[in-house]
Amino acid sequence: MSSEILLLFAGLYLAWTLGANDATNMISMLVGAKAASYWWALLFLGVCSAFGFFFLSGEVMKTVSGGVVESSVISSWHAGVALLVAAVWVHFATWKKWPVSISQSVVSSVLGMGLVESFRMGEMMVHWAKVGVLAGVWLLSPLAGFALGWLLFKIFHGMIRHKHLYLRDAVKELVQDPFQVIHDWVSGHREKREKWLHAILLASSGYMAVALGANTIAAEAALVVSGGSWNVMWLEIAILSAVFLGVVMLGHELVDFMGRRILKLDALRGASIQVAAATVTLVSALLGYPLSTTGVFVGAFLGVEFGEKHPNVQRHGVRSLKYSFFVTIPVVMVCSAVVTWFVF
Repeated sequence: MSSEILLLFAGLYLAWTLGANDATNMISMLVGAKAASYWWALLFLGVCSAFGFFFLSGEVMKTVSGGVVESSVISSWHAGVALLVAAVWVHFATWKKWPVSISQSVVSSVLGMGLVESFRMGEMMVHWAKVGVLAGVWLLSPLAGFALGWLLFKIFHGMIRHKHLYLRDAVKELVQDPFQVIHDWVSGHREKREKWLHAILLASSGYMAVALGANTIAAEAALVVSGGSWNVMWLEIAILSAVFLGVVMLGHELVDFMGRRILKLDALRGASIQVAAATVTLVSALLGYPLSTTGVFVGAFLGVEFGEKHPNVQRHGVRSLKYSFFVTIPVVMVCSAVVTWFVF
């Protein structure tokens, strides 16, 4: 019974930190582009995340609960400790304002635990073939996000005239086509286009929230759902509640970091990033591979930057994201292995 209490506590704690970290990525798009208020975005995206979690998360949950390490090794005690290690790391990273990957934290923690138990049993219990595929997905997914973000921004930018965030861009457009610019302002066409772009951004944010529920929230919930004897429906509702409680309590600063400090956003840029990141994340979830939504977001951010004629991303922000992305895997794996070694 005490092992299930630890498992439940660790699962809800990690869900809370997930809300304060990964879940803020999608909210930052809407808030940073001024397409919705913080609270409206939270409500809308909460519903979309729940849909992805309830209906599209099955393959990712199978991978985390038994695809990385032999399921017979993962007792409720092991699952609770693995989740607790991941949760402490994500909480620390959130305090440092590093948008790290929850999926990578969970998988790395399970892997560290599996390595220790394999050493004790004298038999390899880690499914290295699956781990190798996961590592490939983790490495390639930011590149996929970059390429798709660049492509979508180029397509949208070529099809839709939109307001510029930088004075020199607005001046350049005015010099190149003064009559069209003046007509757009006087007729109100530009404002109408921006409203349509906000609607597109809202739809892309909902798409991203569905992908988050199917991938990241599923990876977090997999060990809790499979490791205890409780009503699964109520447990999943509790996990979702903890996620969005984390957004409310700790997510404001990270929304500001992602949506305002790293990249100046308007609706067109935000929609390009959201659709690119959501597509990569959801396809990965349907194939059963939990990946870093943060890594995909970073790739899509940089793809949009590359698609423009001048860089907009602040270098110190990108350095922080790189650091948190590459440090997560070894730190969590080693910490999980050490804790498993001394506790069990």
